[in-house]
Amino acid sequence: MVEDKVFPHPKKKFGTAVTRTRLLNVVGLNESAVDEKLGDISKREDNPGIGLIAHPTGVQIRITARGPGGDEDSVKGLISQTENRVRERLGDYIFGVDEETLEKVVGVLLSLRRKSIAVAESCTGGLISHRLTNVAGSSDYFSESVVAYSNEAKVRILQVPQETMKKFGAVSSQVAQAMAKGIRKISGATLGLAVTGIAGPGGATEGKPVGLVYIALASDDSNSAEEHHFSGSRETVKLKASQAALNLVRKHLLKE
Repeated sequence: MVEDKVFPHPKKKFGTAVTRTRLLNVVGLNESAVDEKLGDISKREDNPGIGLIAHPTGVQIRITARGPGGDEDSVKGLISQTENRVRERLGDYIFGVDEETLEKVVGVLLSLRRKSIAVAESCTGGLISHRLTNVAGSSDYFSESVVAYSNEAKVRILQVPQETMKKFGAVSSQVAQAMAKGIRKISGATLGLAVTGIAGPGGATEGKPVGLVYIALASDDSNSAEEHHFSGSRETVKLKASQAALNLVRKHLLKE
């Protein structure tokens, strides 16, 4: 009786409502930084509405719009207008939409640029390589990887100079750059990506705390390194480091 007598009346009066959502995936900014950049846009509570979802690897911006049934185009238009405004504020910090992952986006860019990549990992223990190869078709651009966890492996396999290890330590920008150069040389890949750091909970030394990670990328004409300080558990530090490493590749490819 409820279905036959009660539910039809609101539908006759108002029609069937349409709700659509768009997710914008952000990397390289935390929730407060995203909120600050969005400014007045994030304070909106009308239609469409905006919400922020924080993750260890970044932030998702959720845009939700509503409208009467049968007018889905106008709902999509509302989302599109707000998305354009958000993109104007955040630019390349947005790497994808909805279910797109950073490794998928990096794979597409590598394919479009006709580049190949090889990875040398220490503290991430193969996580970057796992994420890259988790994408179907990654054999088109992924060359090989080395988990050089010990200092001896960094020297023996990646040809990191002993003097560099002794002078700067395994967790340093200099060693990260030497690792990137080494994996690129032995693999013949266009790009060499390397990461070294302290995932914790132990292993910290004076001046080098848990969460300190160096990520380097070597190419034909450059070899640069980034310093990061991540917080969280061992697994979280590894995940954040892998995300930052993939983002370094993305930023490099976007410049090209």
